[in-house]
Amino acid sequence: MLNRYLATFLVCFHLIGTSVLADDSGLQSSEPEVPQRLVSTDGSLTEIVYALGYGSHLVGVDTTSTYPREAKALPQIGYKRALSVEGVMSLMPDMVLTTDDSGPAIAIDQLKQAGIKLQNYSAAPELASVKEKILGVSEQLGIPDQGKALWAQVLTQIESAMNRPLPEKPAKVLFVLSFSDRSPMVAGSETVAHLMINLAGGVNAASGFDGFKPISAEALVEMAPDVVLMMEGRNPQVTSDTLFLKPGFNQTPAASDQRLITMDGMMLLGLGPRTGLAIDTLNKALYSGQALVSAKSGLADD
Repeated sequence: MLNRYLATFLVCFHLIGTSVLADDSGLQSSEPEVPQRLVSTDGSLTEIVYALGYGSHLVGVDTTSTYPREAKALPQIGYKRALSVEGVMSLMPDMVLTTDDSGPAIAIDQLKQAGIKLQNYSAAPELASVKEKILGVSEQLGIPDQGKALWAQVLTQIESAMNRPLPEKPAKVLFVLSFSDRSPMVAGSETVAHLMINLAGGVNAASGFDGFKPISAEALVEMAPDVVLMMEGRNPQVTSDTLFLKPGFNQTPAASDQRLITMDGMMLLGLGPRTGLAIDTLNKALYSGQALVSAKSGLADD
């Protein structure tokens, strides 16, 4: 099962090219013009900028940019899918970093029409996105070698986390994004949550559908998760004591041992520099104290 996710690393990655500029002599140069006023619309991109040592170039961030702590002190431009055009433009950026799910589309179009340079990266739920973002941002900052070094470090962490031994029977994990009055919103296939559960050695209990979907108590019982996974702070009123009293949850194997795992949402789902740490953290939370008899395959460098 896991080999399908390891195969992600065997595809060809393409570096983002540098812009072509004219120097004082009028000749073309491949040296990129390094942006001095960056706005980030995604928490993982913000983390990458800081990890590359260019946090001082950020003049604004979206609300998913909660790490490192310094990012919280920067001017806010709204949630990444509900960006404030006026807020972005008021910061006078010379580049805005976006991902495919930044928006709304009308806001992105308005920023382009205003002549603001946007640099976009993949939001696909695959490990290839981590490399694309790290190398792409470093290219725009004019420090491609530092980007390659950061990617090598992150890749080593991912490999180490995925080489941990596993039990014979993987845990069936249900990622719960949020609760409405009655139905929890859970992650199916083709989501980052699905990817991370598998990379940590678990099985997604909701893999029978794609994307996010509200489910009934009856469907929840049928999924029979061993573990419920949630983001820290997303549903502060939910604890293991309250969760496993809810209809459906109270009839799952997870309820027997009160197995609720909460993790930093951006670390878990951001596909940024902390991806290896997220895999390692989730793996340990799932299997700490269990007999581990099988090992994951290592990853091959591309």
